Amino acid sequence: MAIRMSIEQHHVAFPTKVLSDKVGRVLNMVIKKDTDNGTVCGKGAYVSFDQYEVADAPAGFEGEILEQAANGNWYVEVKKVDVNAPAILIYEVPEIAETYNSEFTKTSNFFNEATAERTKTVRGLVLTVTDVYELSKDAFDGTPVAGKKVTVEAGSQKHKVSEL
Repeated sequence: MAIRMSIEQHHVAFPTKVLSDKVGRVLNMVIKKDTDNGTVCGKGAYVSFDQYEVADAPAGFEGEILEQAANGNWYVEVKKVDVNAPAILIYEVPEIAETYNSEFTKTSNFFNEATAERTKTVRGLVLTVTDVYELSKDAFDGTPVAGKKVTVEAGSQKHKVSEL
């Protein structure tokens, strides 16, 4: 006897060397739609004390894929940001119950859920040049290759790999 089960997969991210994660330059971002970790967005309208709406990623953001990590993810280094239009990395630490079976404990099963009943806030790490973060292959629009540039298009949760 067997059971077939399908779990929606999501981007996996980790703020490997993100300065704001270490020194506290973190904003509370209000999400209105389900959002994967590793999404780069902009700072939108003020909601309340230290809460801002999520806006489209700023056009001035540019990164570079450095190399593939030992776990199969890819390191992305921030190469260009506009200090007047900050790029913000969404990263909320996944909370995984110890009693789950191994299939349920995969980080790719988890995402930041938005709800209509209440305001949902997630951590937004303000990115600076030389920050490095890690993304799973499915977080890219295109094939990740070391040395390629990445940008984020308006409304997208993926990093677009440059074809140049």
